[in-house]
Amino acid sequence: MTETQCAGTCAADDDLRVIVDSHARRLDGLEDDVDTLKSGQSAMMEKLISVEAQGQERERNRAVEASDTRKALTDLTKQIAEHTGAQKRQNQIAEDSLRRWRKLAVVIGLVCTIGAAVGSTLLSDQEVASTIWVHWLHLREPWDAVPGGQANAASLSTH
Repeated sequence: MTETQCAGTCAADDDLRVIVDSHARRLDGLEDDVDTLKSGQSAMMEKLISVEAQGQERERNRAVEASDTRKALTDLTKQIAEHTGAQKRQNQIAEDSLRRWRKLAVVIGLVCTIGAAVGSTLLSDQEVASTIWVHWLHLREPWDAVPGGQANAASLSTH
């Protein structure tokens, strides 16, 4: 503005230039500060995005590890159950076999006991014993055998 254009007292052109230059420098400084803040804000946003991505990646990894751990535990539980079931089945088979052997031993014991009772009863009878030894087995009766062999038997038969 010129002095003729001013209604009142106007500042000199030099004064205005000084003020405008001062304001321009301040605006330049403010623009630099704003640019610095914007670049810092951009860097912080990039860092924040990076940290968030890393957190999401860690969370995915933890979820995968937890899933793998659950699967491994489930598999281990199944294997233990199968092993335990197999052991129970083997124990049951062994017990069944042992019961069969016990029954067989009892039956054999009873048969032997009855056979011994019948045999001792029959063999105690002299006629039955003679029939078994002489007629069935075609042997001499054991009570007729002479101790000492054939020589003693011959000498006894001549007397």
